[in-house]
Amino acid sequence: GIVLRRRLQLMMYNNMYRIMFDRRFESEEDPLFVKLKALNGERSRLAQSFDYNYGDFIPVLRPFLRGYLKICREVKQKRLKLFKDYFVDERK
Repeated sequence: GIVLRRRLQLMMYNNMYRIMFDRRFESEEDPLFVKLKALNGERSRLAQSFDYNYGDFIPVLRPFLRGYLKICREVKQKRLKLFKDYFVDERK
């Protein structure tokens, strides 16, 4: 199950990044693939946490979630920098 899931994930990343950026990953150990997978996993984890929902739907709680929002901004900045370094600047 786990080996198949990893291979399918690599195949999905290869398909998406080939379409968007004309880029493929050699294997599951490809350094860029590992970085992207880690950042996307962190983003997914943050999006599924309960803090996310409370801050959006109960604005009064937003001041108490500043740490969470700071982490979200940091993850967003890391992802944007990674995309800029590996995909956008490469096409210039």
